[in-house]
Amino acid sequence: MKKYPLFLILFLIAMVVATGCTRSEPAAVSPPVTVVQTPLATPIPTTSEITPVPTPLVTYQPPVPPESVMVSATPTRVATDNPYLEYLNVRKKTFDYSIPNCPMGVAFPAIVNDSRYGIQHQVPKLTALSEDEYETFLWKYTEGKAENTPVKTLNQCQGADGDPRWNFVETRVILNPTNVRPANYTLSVNVRSKGEVIARFMTTQTLTIDKKILLTYYIPLKADDQDLFETVGVTYTRLPN
Repeated sequence: MKKYPLFLILFLIAMVVATGCTRSEPAAVSPPVTVVQTPLATPIPTTSEITPVPTPLVTYQPPVPPESVMVSATPTRVATDNPYLEYLNVRKKTFDYSIPNCPMGVAFPAIVNDSRYGIQHQVPKLTALSEDEYETFLWKYTEGKAENTPVKTLNQCQGADGDPRWNFVETRVILNPTNVRPANYTLSVNVRSKGEVIARFMTTQTLTIDKKILLTYYIPLKADDQDLFETVGVTYTRLPN
């Protein structure tokens, strides 16, 4: 009976010793880490360097006066202040029918009886009638005293040959002067045929600004010359004072 208590005591001592050798050590606790917060650096504003653009040096120069326009002594140079061509119209036939030769010969003997008159000559020759002369023809030699009314039958033309037959070409020009001071101009209405000037009807007038000039001409023309009459142009020449 006394052996059992001793055995128990030894058994308990052995258990205690074994328990002490196998006891796990507590995990090491890391020391607290103190986080030092570094304050954020205040951004330093950066300024980009701007190179100033130098202001250009302005040097004042007086304006150079324009060259003066010289007008030659002879009326051959066209002035810079030409009149403005406001209107130009050509009516190749003022009558719808051709006018017989005899009444035209009575009305305009110097033209009809001139064998050199017309376009189909080595040196063409044409004559321009004024508006008054044309109106006189209408008044005296037409039944209705107007265009496109029958031509009167004249006693001296009874039985006369009607050929060559005639008509009129009307040209109307309106010029608006632009010269500041009154000036004398030679105005020329130029008739062209086959690209060449074959006749010039010229007049010299004093032009004043805003006082329009009307040029009206009536050119007697044979019927077989009608197709050779191409166009009309206008030129101006300022005369020396």
